[in-house]
Amino acid sequence: MLRFSVGDAALVRVPYADVLVDADVVGLAAAEVAANDWAQPTWAEGEQVRVGAAVWIIQSDGRRIVVDPAQAADAILRTAPDAAFHQQAVADALTAAGFPRESIDTVIASHIDGIGMIGWLEDGGWRPFFPNAEIILSERELAAIADDGPYEPQGGDAILELDGLGAVRAVDDEHIVTSEVGTTWVGAHSPGHLLVDVASGGERATMIGHLALSPLHCVTTAPGPHMDAAGASEVLRGLGDGKRILVGPLWPAPGAARWHGTHVETASPQPD
Repeated sequence: MLRFSVGDAALVRVPYADVLVDADVVGLAAAEVAANDWAQPTWAEGEQVRVGAAVWIIQSDGRRIVVDPAQAADAILRTAPDAAFHQQAVADALTAAGFPRESIDTVIASHIDGIGMIGWLEDGGWRPFFPNAEIILSERELAAIADDGPYEPQGGDAILELDGLGAVRAVDDEHIVTSEVGTTWVGAHSPGHLLVDVASGGERATMIGHLALSPLHCVTTAPGPHMDAAGASEVLRGLGDGKRILVGPLWPAPGAARWHGTHVETASPQPD
């Protein structure tokens, strides 16, 4: 478990798995990965990119807010017969870290790219993984998934089932969660893609969803697959002030960095 302070708020990363994948899985060229020495060995190893499955928790104003829990790995984590094993293992990891799933107040999905641990699969149906939390999702994202149009993300049917249970709260382009936490619609990766901002005591962190599947995407011309490259690059440029902590839900430990516009600096968590 890793913790980062943002003023009076805190970001906590509870890990599940970090693995190496081929560069093309995240839309990069192998030679491009190997050429970025600064990425070795935290973010890459040789020509492969390191990615992670984790649960990020924001502690703010006495609340516990989960963001993008272990998404984009449904083919591995949420497919029978292993789905029950993985969801219980993640639940156990959260309990061991002091964040049992019943203690979470809110879940924010920056978008839907796999249901991840937003949903708990049981008897062939979905219910909330975090039973006492509302699920916040962009109104644009939910509408696009519910529409019969071309947008059919993995996990779409699951989130519609959870919405049918009354577990989903669709929010406007700007939404305040606590006095320190808010969401902003940016699109670029999906119709309703949100940024999650944490600001307290003059410090700031931004959770960027899948706008950069790896910190390497900050310094390359083409962000990850299924991306409006121009739109994502524009958003990333706006976040490259070097002051804020950036968090990518698929980034391996420590999962956070500072983007200075020309280079990436790995963020250091608080010591144990």
